[in-house]
Amino acid sequence: MKVSASLLAAAMVAAAAGPARAGGMVLDSRGVRPTARAGAFVAGADDLGAFWFNPAGLAHLADTDESSGHAGKKDFFLFDAAWVSQAVTYTRIDSGYNQLAAVKNSAPGLPIPSIAYAHKLSDRLVIGGGVWAPYAGLTKFPIDGPQRYSSADLSESTLFVIAAGVGYKLTDKIRVGATVQNMSFLLSSSVVFGGCPGQTLCGPEDPEFDAQTKVTQNSWFVPSASAGAQIDLAPKVTFGASFQAPYKITGKGKVATVLPSSGFYNGASVDGDEADVSFTMPASVRAGIEVRPGHWRVEGAIDYELWREHKNMTIDPKNVSIVNAPGVGTYELGEIVIPREYNNSFAAMLGVEGQILADVPLHVLAGIDYETAAAPDQYLSVLTVDGKKTGFHGGITYQMGKWRLDAMLSFWKMTDRTVDPSVGVAPQLTPLRDNADSSDQLPVYVNWGTYQSSWLAAGLGLSTAW
Repeated sequence: MKVSASLLAAAMVAAAAGPARAGGMVLDSRGVRPTARAGAFVAGADDLGAFWFNPAGLAHLADTDESSGHAGKKDFFLFDAAWVSQAVTYTRIDSGYNQLAAVKNSAPGLPIPSIAYAHKLSDRLVIGGGVWAPYAGLTKFPIDGPQRYSSADLSESTLFVIAAGVGYKLTDKIRVGATVQNMSFLLSSSVVFGGCPGQTLCGPEDPEFDAQTKVTQNSWFVPSASAGAQIDLAPKVTFGASFQAPYKITGKGKVATVLPSSGFYNGASVDGDEADVSFTMPASVRAGIEVRPGHWRVEGAIDYELWREHKNMTIDPKNVSIVNAPGVGTYELGEIVIPREYNNSFAAMLGVEGQILADVPLHVLAGIDYETAAAPDQYLSVLTVDGKKTGFHGGITYQMGKWRLDAMLSFWKMTDRTVDPSVGVAPQLTPLRDNADSSDQLPVYVNWGTYQSSWLAAGLGLSTAW
């Protein structure tokens, strides 16, 4: 018979939800110098960091005036890397309304590099390319912990973007740019599901009916694009805006399931291990205004992400079934649509960069940002620990001949979130209970409790031109 959920489908959904963008587990900034400015690098983008904030800024590399530092140079290179770590503490209230012991993220921080290169073809046109990954802290919890029905381990997942871009000076005051991109999404997710079948009654969180599942999925080709513009409104005032198109992720995955230890599964096995998964990572819009009094630059910027595009995930198992279950036989696993119902998110950033001493090539950078949440209380879980965040940022840049050294330190704190039992409806997935049987069972929700989180990032960058 066909069931309304499956171990495979549920695992795909749980895994895929992890690497969300700024409204989820990915922060609203990246890159050492831009992050030291709190991500306020839209109007003021003027180096290879423009690839991921506003590609119009690439056109600055075509500047010929001596004050730009680009005169006589045709080739530009940047490499930077940041260590990013996310702290998570979750205190769960279980389905019996009992407060359980808190669990903490044990995954180490991630080293996240960026590489970019550009070549000036003329005094107006610059082309280039780059490879980068979003700033994110992935999570790892005990496989038998109280959070196990939401997530156990996402720490081995990888996401990176390869892009080619162009910046062009329409006039001395107007610059435009665009990129074409490909995201590669390499997923590894472990999670536990309730394996209570419809033919019997079980305790809703009975460990004998826990099914450990690990999903791996490689989505190598996920195309997207971005475009942007910068307009000098006055000699020391610039407006900038950019648009990042969505990523439509589809891919084939593999699933490995350890069936529950209950005697109900004696002799049973999983036949087949493939499924297709699809979901959307949303579009975003950035805008900012930079003013440049004296030797200083001050930018205010916003980032609006259209998370309402992320309404659900679709999983289509390919000839997957559970066979030889005593007294039942074979379960055919069919397509499932899982609701997410995210909200659009908004971030505001204020960044400052300046030279304290006119004769010393040292710049200081600082900034603060604030971001709303995309994940609603109804579906918040340790898989997508997300909430209102405030970030504090600082850094320096130092010019050493043709080399520039960047350094950054950032900290984001999420406002604690509590999901009340009257609100949280993220279900414990019970893959072996079909629609008819489930009508006799009350749903079990597994995301109640209190969520605390913060992020720490530290990075170094090196860039040069010749």
